[in-house]
Amino acid sequence: MTTHIKQQAASLAGAALFAAAAIATGRGDAAESSHSADVTKGAAAFVRQCALCHTVGRGEPNRFGPNLFGVIDRQAGSVPGYKYSPAFNSTATWNWSEAAVGGFISAPAQMVPGTPMGIFQGVSDADRDAIVVFLAQQK
Repeated sequence: MTTHIKQQAASLAGAALFAAAAIATGRGDAAESSHSADVTKGAAAFVRQCALCHTVGRGEPNRFGPNLFGVIDRQAGSVPGYKYSPAFNSTATWNWSEAAVGGFISAPAQMVPGTPMGIFQGVSDADRDAIVVFLAQQK
């Protein structure tokens, strides 16, 4: 199999995993929920659910996970200085959208089998949606 065909296959596999996670979590279009979620609630939910492993300010260091400043519309796996897992490097072939971030928060192992990213139990749909809206504002 040529390198080009392997890259296309990996890209399609990543898209299929994203679609499966979006369907499984009801996240086909995060734009609708973006309008109703509150950025302030998202900041608070980020602190509770994400800040142990991630930073979000411009230029802040990576932690256990990459810095999430400017994550929306960024190529997955592209934060400078962060060492992504082999599973993430081989699977993450998309640009982060609000729907992709929401799907990953809900079901990281469905989108990237073998990812070390775990989700804290009890992230409500409202918190997830608010976190996505908060992250979309960090640019």
